[in-house]
Amino acid sequence: EIKIDTGKQLADTLNAATDEKRPYLNTMLRMIATRCMMQAVYFASGTIEEPLFKHYGLACPIYTHFTSPIRRYADVIVHRLLAVSIQADSTYASLVDKKQTQKVAENINYRHRMAQYAGRASVNLYTHLFFRNRKRDETGYILYIRQNAVQVLIPRYGLEGTLFLVKKSK
Repeated sequence: EIKIDTGKQLADTLNAATDEKRPYLNTMLRMIATRCMMQAVYFASGTIEEPLFKHYGLACPIYTHFTSPIRRYADVIVHRLLAVSIQADSTYASLVDKKQTQKVAENINYRHRMAQYAGRASVNLYTHLFFRNRKRDETGYILYIRQNAVQVLIPRYGLEGTLFLVKKSK
Protein backbone atom coordinates (compact mmCIF):
# COMPACT_ATOMS: atom_id res chain seq x y z
CA GLU A 1 0.00 0.00 0.00
CA ILE A 2 1.38 3.39 -0.99
CA LYS A 3 0.38 6.18 1.38
CA ILE A 4 0.18 9.70 -0.03
CA ASP A 5 -1.29 11.83 2.78
CA THR A 6 2.05 13.54 3.35
CA GLY A 7 5.34 13.72 1.52
CA LYS A 8 6.99 11.80 4.35
CA GLN A 9 4.44 8.98 4.13
CA LEU A 10 4.98 8.78 0.38
CA ALA A 11 8.76 8.71 0.80
CA ASP A 12 8.55 6.02 3.49
CA THR A 13 6.20 3.80 1.50
CA LEU A 14 8.28 4.21 -1.66
CA ASN A 15 11.41 3.29 0.30
CA ALA A 16 9.65 0.14 1.48
CA ALA A 17 8.31 -0.79 -1.97
CA THR A 18 10.91 -3.33 -3.01
CA ASP A 19 10.74 -6.83 -4.40
CA GLU A 20 13.83 -8.99 -4.87
CA LYS A 21 12.19 -10.72 -7.83
CA ARG A 22 11.53 -7.37 -9.54
CA PRO A 23 14.67 -5.25 -9.06
CA TYR A 24 13.37 -2.26 -11.02
CA LEU A 25 9.98 -2.06 -9.29
CA ASN A 26 11.11 0.70 -6.92
CA THR A 27 12.72 2.73 -9.71
CA MET A 28 9.56 2.55 -11.80
CA LEU A 29 7.28 3.45 -8.87
CA ARG A 30 9.43 6.50 -8.11
CA MET A 31 9.37 7.59 -11.74
CA ILE A 32 5.60 7.32 -11.91
CA ALA A 33 5.07 9.00 -8.52
CA THR A 34 7.30 12.00 -9.22
CA ARG A 35 5.98 12.63 -12.74
CA CYS A 36 2.68 13.95 -11.48
CA MET A 37 4.28 16.28 -8.92
CA MET A 38 4.74 19.95 -9.61
CA GLN A 39 8.34 20.88 -10.18
CA ALA A 40 9.84 23.09 -7.50
CA VAL A 41 10.23 26.69 -8.60
CA TYR A 42 11.76 29.83 -7.19
CA PHE A 43 9.45 32.66 -6.19
CA ALA A 44 9.47 35.78 -4.07
CA SER A 45 7.53 35.31 -0.85
CA GLY A 46 4.41 37.41 -0.91
CA THR A 47 3.79 36.76 -4.60
CA ILE A 48 1.97 33.45 -4.07
CA GLU A 49 -0.31 32.13 -1.35
CA GLU A 50 1.46 30.77 1.71
CA PRO A 51 0.04 27.22 1.44
CA LEU A 52 1.97 26.95 -1.84
CA PHE A 53 5.26 27.43 0.04
CA LYS A 54 5.03 23.79 1.12
CA HIS A 55 7.68 21.39 -0.20
CA TYR A 56 5.78 18.11 -0.55
CA GLY A 57 8.81 16.01 -1.47
CA LEU A 58 10.72 17.10 1.63
CA ALA A 59 7.61 17.13 3.83
CA CYS A 60 8.29 20.73 4.89
CA PRO A 61 5.51 23.26 5.55
CA ILE A 62 7.76 26.17 4.51
CA TYR A 63 11.01 25.83 2.67
CA THR A 64 13.88 27.75 1.20
CA HIS A 65 17.27 26.56 0.18
CA PHE A 66 20.62 27.97 -0.50
CA THR A 67 24.16 26.75 -0.45
CA SER A 68 27.46 28.36 -1.16
CA PRO A 69 26.89 31.22 -3.61
CA ILE A 70 29.52 29.74 -5.92
CA ARG A 71 27.08 27.00 -6.95
CA ARG A 72 23.95 28.56 -8.42
CA TYR A 73 22.73 32.00 -9.30
CA ALA A 74 19.63 31.41 -7.15
CA ASP A 75 21.93 30.96 -4.16
CA VAL A 76 23.74 34.19 -5.01
CA ILE A 77 20.37 36.00 -5.00
CA VAL A 78 19.41 34.49 -1.62
CA HIS A 79 22.74 35.60 -0.14
CA ARG A 80 22.26 39.09 -1.59
CA LEU A 81 18.73 39.28 -0.16
CA LEU A 82 19.96 38.21 3.25
CA ALA A 83 22.75 40.79 3.15
CA VAL A 84 20.30 43.56 2.24
CA SER A 85 17.80 42.37 4.88
CA ILE A 86 20.32 42.52 7.71
CA GLN A 87 21.74 45.78 6.32
CA ALA A 88 25.16 44.24 5.74
CA ASP A 89 25.19 45.35 2.08
CA SER A 90 23.10 47.88 0.18
CA THR A 91 24.45 47.08 -3.28
CA TYR A 92 21.36 45.12 -4.30
CA ALA A 93 18.71 47.07 -2.41
CA SER A 94 16.31 46.73 -5.36
CA LEU A 95 15.90 43.06 -4.45
CA VAL A 96 13.75 43.94 -1.45
CA ASP A 97 11.12 44.98 -3.98
CA LYS A 98 9.22 41.69 -4.30
CA LYS A 99 8.16 42.46 -7.89
CA GLN A 100 11.82 42.85 -8.85
CA THR A 101 12.75 39.68 -6.96
CA GLN A 102 9.87 37.80 -8.61
CA LYS A 103 11.16 38.81 -12.05
CA VAL A 104 14.59 37.44 -11.11
CA ALA A 105 12.99 34.23 -9.80
CA GLU A 106 10.99 33.76 -13.01
CA ASN A 107 14.15 34.22 -15.07
CA ILE A 108 15.98 31.67 -12.92
CA ASN A 109 13.10 29.20 -13.37
CA TYR A 110 13.11 29.76 -17.13
CA ARG A 111 16.88 29.30 -17.41
CA HIS A 112 16.69 26.15 -15.28
CA ARG A 113 14.00 24.66 -17.55
CA MET A 114 16.04 25.53 -20.65
CA ALA A 115 19.14 23.87 -19.12
CA GLN A 116 17.08 20.74 -18.42
CA TYR A 117 15.79 20.68 -22.01
CA ALA A 118 19.31 21.15 -23.35
CA GLY A 119 20.58 18.32 -21.14
CA ARG A 120 17.83 15.99 -22.33
CA ALA A 121 18.44 16.92 -25.96
CA SER A 122 22.15 16.21 -25.54
CA VAL A 123 21.44 12.80 -24.01
CA ASN A 124 18.98 12.03 -26.82
CA LEU A 125 21.50 13.03 -29.49
CA TYR A 126 24.31 10.90 -28.06
CA THR A 127 21.96 8.00 -27.43
CA HIS A 128 20.87 8.09 -31.07
CA LEU A 129 24.50 8.28 -32.19
CA PHE A 130 25.45 5.33 -29.97
CA PHE A 131 22.63 3.10 -31.24
CA ARG A 132 22.88 4.16 -34.89
CA ASN A 133 23.37 1.05 -37.04
CA ARG A 134 23.28 -1.21 -33.96
CA LYS A 135 20.61 -3.64 -32.95
CA ARG A 136 20.15 -4.60 -29.33
CA ASP A 137 17.89 -7.12 -27.64
CA GLU A 138 17.28 -5.85 -24.11
CA THR A 139 14.81 -6.27 -21.31
CA GLY A 140 12.30 -3.45 -21.04
CA TYR A 141 9.59 -2.69 -18.52
CA ILE A 142 6.26 -1.13 -19.35
CA LEU A 143 5.68 1.94 -17.18
CA TYR A 144 2.20 2.62 -18.46
CA ILE A 145 -0.12 1.90 -21.34
CA ARG A 146 -1.94 4.45 -23.45
CA GLN A 147 -4.61 3.92 -26.05
CA ASN A 148 -2.08 4.05 -28.91
CA ALA A 149 1.28 3.58 -27.18
CA VAL A 150 3.25 2.06 -24.33
CA GLN A 151 5.85 3.86 -22.21
CA VAL A 152 8.89 1.60 -21.76
CA LEU A 153 11.92 1.74 -19.46
CA ILE A 154 15.14 -0.01 -20.51
CA PRO A 155 17.19 0.07 -17.29
CA ARG A 156 20.48 -1.18 -18.75
CA TYR A 157 20.83 2.03 -20.75
CA GLY A 158 18.72 4.29 -18.55
CA LEU A 159 16.38 4.83 -21.47
CA GLU A 160 12.71 5.59 -21.36
CA GLY A 161 10.63 6.05 -24.42
CA THR A 162 7.25 5.81 -26.02
CA LEU A 163 6.50 3.03 -28.46
CA PHE A 164 3.57 4.03 -30.63
CA LEU A 165 1.22 1.29 -31.71
CA VAL A 166 -0.08 1.27 -35.26
CA LYS A 167 -3.01 -0.82 -36.41
CA LYS A 168 -2.14 -3.15 -39.25
CA SER A 169 -4.34 -2.75 -42.24
CA LYS A 170 -6.05 -5.94 -43.42
